[in-house]
Amino acid sequence: MKTGIITGCSRGIGFATVDLLTNNDNLKIIGTSTSGNCSISKPNFECLKLNLSESKSINEFINIIGKTKIDFLINNAGILIENWNVSKIDLEHLRQTFNVNLFGTIELTEKLISNFNPNGQIINVTSDWGSFSEKNFDEFQPHYKMSKTALNMYTKLLAKRLKKQNIIVSSFDPGWTQTDMGGNEASRKPIEVANDFKNLLNKIPESGKFWHQGKIRNW
Repeated sequence: MKTGIITGCSRGIGFATVDLLTNNDNLKIIGTSTSGNCSISKPNFECLKLNLSESKSINEFINIIGKTKIDFLINNAGILIENWNVSKIDLEHLRQTFNVNLFGTIELTEKLISNFNPNGQIINVTSDWGSFSEKNFDEFQPHYKMSKTALNMYTKLLAKRLKKQNIIVSSFDPGWTQTDMGGNEASRKPIEVANDFKNLLNKIPESGKFWHQGKIRNW
């Protein structure tokens, strides 16, 4: 049985991904949420409390995991706390955003590397908004965009570092999705993104790449 960790599973993309992947009895999923709760109830799923903005919470999570061997980590949890039509930098918003989307995600990942089985996968959920190739670039959502751009660089660096350990590291652009963050007018549904995760996990992708709807996209 393979074991995977999916952060931010109480709603949206994380919830849909857990719900889909746990249909496979040969997969055990450990999910996380800031409350430690998730409404999914299946024998091959458990939800643990994790607040990525707090090192204490990350360490408590790591202590619970212990030496559990894992096959994949989907770094899905993230925040967007700014108004969509504001471009001015708010340093407090910048710190809060980076604490979750970048620093907390990196801290969790680094502390889990020793738990990975060979041929494991790390998938960092970033965004078209975190790319330099975005076609409709504008000055808005600066804190979120910068955090995801930095996470993309972490993907590339980590992929190089873990190559000899046969751990595949990918960035993942889910596209505009119907979530609390994306809104109801978004073009994609969470289940579509969940299927993209499933397909990526079921193959051995080239490490250090940026994926969108099953294809490598530009950074």
